Amino acid sequence: MFQVGDKVRVIDDIHQGVVIQVHKSRITIRNEFGFEETFDVGELILDKSFEVGHVEIPKNPKKKSKPGKKEKLAPKEIDLHIGKLVDFMGNMSNFEMLQIQLQKVKDEMELAQIQNRKKLIFIHGHGSGKLKSELMKILKKYPVVIYDASYRKYHLGATTVEFR
Repeated sequence: MFQVGDKVRVIDDIHQGVVIQVHKSRITIRNEFGFEETFDVGELILDKSFEVGHVEIPKNPKKKSKPGKKEKLAPKEIDLHIGKLVDFMGNMSNFEMLQIQLQKVKDEMELAQIQNRKKLIFIHGHGSGKLKSELMKILKKYPVVIYDASYRKYHLGATTVEFR
């Protein structure tokens, strides 16, 4: 049987998380994006192969660049989940959390332009859609192409931005 704190994976899906509540045959987890989801006990399996809040990105061997050529920067993932942006949420209102998230978007857009990045991926999650809606308002002010990030990897919980 599952216990609070167990690391679990959803059978036949890519979701994973930590058990935060056990109620008879229903298990509530906090997934890797910080959202709570409830499953039947038969939909989950124990999994000790991941760290919560950590997404492993395979490292490519470094290629030697030719002298005088600029190295192309890989797409940068920016996780906008509030738990990734602040150490302690305390009694922050939804409005205050949203403002922190949107400031992070603005900061990353400016940094990407300075670093001459070609692509950013903003991970906003599914939620109510408010963060994604506000994200779009900001992104439309920049010379970029905007589209949903890989469904396979993010399940409509992320947006890709490509600079023109």
